[in-house]
Amino acid sequence: MPKYLEVDELGSPAAQLFGERLKQRRRACDLTQAQLAEQTDITAAYISLIERGRANPTLEMMVKLAETVGAEAWDMIRPAE
Repeated sequence: MPKYLEVDELGSPAAQLFGERLKQRRRACDLTQAQLAEQTDITAAYISLIERGRANPTLEMMVKLAETVGAEAWDMIRPAE
């Protein structure tokens, strides 16, 4: 994986928030990481890193993942009010 796509072990707050929400939405859609990977052409291993907040997906990836689980990318990173 290219170094610029990875973040440190703790991850950035935005990456952690996106990952947490992706995991919640994926489970609500009753999808496994493998099924989500198949639908988005993003590897299951990379989806796992995203869900743990350890990867920094591109905007294009964020949009694709969010749409696949029925959400808007902005809603996946918007801070709770």
